[in-house]
Amino acid sequence: MQRRTEKRSRKGLGLFQKLAALIAALVFLAGGIMIGQHLPKKSQDQVTVATVSAKLKAIGELATEQYTYTGIYKLSSGQIPFITKKGFTMVYTAHFKAGVKVKQIKVQVSQSQVTVTLPKSQLLDKKIDPSSIKFYDQSYALFNWNQKEDITKAEQAALKKATAAAKKSGLLSRSQKNAKKLIRELLKGTLNGRKLVIKTAE
Repeated sequence: MQRRTEKRSRKGLGLFQKLAALIAALVFLAGGIMIGQHLPKKSQDQVTVATVSAKLKAIGELATEQYTYTGIYKLSSGQIPFITKKGFTMVYTAHFKAGVKVKQIKVQVSQSQVTVTLPKSQLLDKKIDPSSIKFYDQSYALFNWNQKEDITKAEQAALKKATAAAKKSGLLSRSQKNAKKLIRELLKGTLNGRKLVIKTAE
């Protein structure tokens, strides 16, 4: 009798342990479901204006094209040699960097597509390399000479001439095309199946 009682007690204890384990598992599962509902979805599913804009801002400056121009600028003024007539020929090299300003990029997100509107490409940097400047055919005037002022004016005029040549070369249009390619590559595979449309602001 005692052995049967012990066996029944053990069976009862075993059933109780199994039942307790089952209840614990159900509670854990239910808790997991509730927590899961409050957790954010996978980053892959979070395609918002903020997330796309953050990816774009992470690249900092979007400089997509460079251009180098080597030119000659001649300065001459005055009529009387050695008295009022002066001048020189300046050879120089100017460097340009074109691209779009990331802060001006606009993003729109819908269920089916992401639209990125780029500002028009512009010159982000332009300068004459000081080490490239060489002077030739210099003539000095006794009463009409201010070397520092004349060189500054010559550099300004030379940079203006080089800037016009850079724009005429198609630098800005090439930069715009490259910007679109870079944006497409940057966002590739991150839009959760949405179509990417890249436009240029009017």
